[in-house]
Amino acid sequence: MATSRRRRALVTHEYGTRIYAPSPSEPRYRVVSTDADGRRVHYKTPHEEAARQRAREYETRLASSIKLPGRANAPRTVGQLIDRYLLSLESRSTRYGERQEYLLRVWVRPVLDEHPLAAWTPSDSELVLDRARRTLAPATVQNVGSAMRALVTFAFKNRWLPRESDPMWLVRYSPHAEIQGQVVGFIARTTLPTDEQCADLFAALEAAGHHQWAIAMNLKHRSGVRWGELIALRPSDVDFTGNRVVRIERAVEQSRQGLTIKSTKNRLRRVSTYPASLAEPLREWSAEVEKCHGPDALLFPSATGDFANRRAFQRIFARAARDAGWPMNRPTSSIWHPHDLRHVAACWLLFDVRLDPAVVATLLGHANAAFTLSRYVGVRGDLAATASAATDNW
Repeated sequence: MATSRRRRALVTHEYGTRIYAPSPSEPRYRVVSTDADGRRVHYKTPHEEAARQRAREYETRLASSIKLPGRANAPRTVGQLIDRYLLSLESRSTRYGERQEYLLRVWVRPVLDEHPLAAWTPSDSELVLDRARRTLAPATVQNVGSAMRALVTFAFKNRWLPRESDPMWLVRYSPHAEIQGQVVGFIARTTLPTDEQCADLFAALEAAGHHQWAIAMNLKHRSGVRWGELIALRPSDVDFTGNRVVRIERAVEQSRQGLTIKSTKNRLRRVSTYPASLAEPLREWSAEVEKCHGPDALLFPSATGDFANRRAFQRIFARAARDAGWPMNRPTSSIWHPHDLRHVAACWLLFDVRLDPAVVATLLGHANAAFTLSRYVGVRGDLAATASAATDNW
């Protein structure tokens, strides 16, 4: 006996009015609502725009008779909404809050700060993104769009914007891949520093008296640990007796409460590896830390013995990159950053060591092997020449 399935609404508005798309059993658009007296209201039309117009009429009548929480002291401008949103981020990490504050302050406020919240439209959002596209990389434009979408979602949750008035409606801000078979975010190995350039960086760190950071970056260059995972490592997390592995069980997060220990990304414990050439230097450094501070001390601490600060280290990294002859954006900023060494590790494991992508995904802490493949493999080499050569004998 066939069972009926409840169809999902095409649109659900703030006060419960729903629009259903045509179906085999009903070729017209349907608008379903409940009036202020609790009676069901139905309307059918062959045209989507007429259905949306009728839904807006129902919602307007309901708005005058139903009071929703959150409307009192609602922000009147987009700038006031931004202020409320940033205050709500106190429970999030400092890094996330700082990024959202920067994106909204530099790219959204100059265009929409005094703009009435009720009059915010998708065209206004497009103006923000068009301004950002003139100078920013596609990935950063996507971050601007994501920040605006988070702002709109925050307004929806607080009932400061009705659901049918979506200022990000059909606003596209995600970049699209230009080559078939590649995804946005694909990292070509040719865009990363070579092993020779990395060796020059490690030598520059040593020459500047930063022995521990030379070892730390060398480990990152082959194990692919993230920064937060790297500075949370202890001597007890590194195995020198059996397999050459690093146990990654925790990470450091910077929040408004300071630097604290948290679980790793994806909340998964894992092991990664390091090459035999790094075993002896890493063993010596680990033994020195353990002798002075114990097996559970930080392997790569700050000068005061606490968690290392990312910004302080980036200044050390930039000076070493400049001394190593790396290409620089400016004297205090290299074109490559510490996180690029994680990408180098991924390519090394995939293309030089030739490990299975599923194994590499596990070593790097990716959610799945599909992400690893899409991020680093893509379409490699001359596709036309490869396909032609493979079909020569057919």
